[in-house]
Amino acid sequence: MKYKLIIFDMDGLMFDTELMYYRSWFEFTEKYDFNFDQKMRTKLVGKNEEAIRNELIKMLGSEEKVKMLRKDLNAYRNNYFKTYSTSLKKEGLQELLEFAKDENIKCALASSSDREKIEFLVDKENIRDYFDCIISGDEVERSKPDPEIFIKAKEKFNIKDKEALILEDSYNGYLACKRSKMDYLIIHDSSFDKYFEADREAKNLREVIELLK
Repeated sequence: MKYKLIIFDMDGLMFDTELMYYRSWFEFTEKYDFNFDQKMRTKLVGKNEEAIRNELIKMLGSEEKVKMLRKDLNAYRNNYFKTYSTSLKKEGLQELLEFAKDENIKCALASSSDREKIEFLVDKENIRDYFDCIISGDEVERSKPDPEIFIKAKEKFNIKDKEALILEDSYNGYLACKRSKMDYLIIHDSSFDKYFEADREAKNLREVIELLK
């Protein structure tokens, strides 16, 4: 087996969460007097909290206003996570994790989300034990499209760049992949229309298994 490590993004790649995130913005556009659309989503998706706040300050013009908006958004989303009952796992995720385990391929989770959210989801979806390493967005200095989070995940293991495979879905994540010197596959989030072309793609996580064999 060529790869010794698979590095997973989380939102939109492992879990079907991005559509809920997108819709949640519209709950507060009137209260905070701003417009949100797919173009703005594309700019923010894949970035960590600090980078998102910096973008929002440009849009809203006030750091205090941004803090209040993020507080409302997080409360809305946390309520959703506490009450959802149907699994959010993307097609093929469970099978891919089982395949990696059987083939002795290490798995790392490298997500721009904060650690509390990551740990809540991997515990609720009962997949924590598949991961040998978790890196969250609040543990890196530079957000995607900088590759820092992927490099930091790979450095937890004594392997070469080409022995790691990154799985991503967002455009910012794609740019980070290309700058990382590691191999990668882009699996576009099926909850949205395809909004960019990548040079290395898979239809879903189940197809990744076939490409690894």
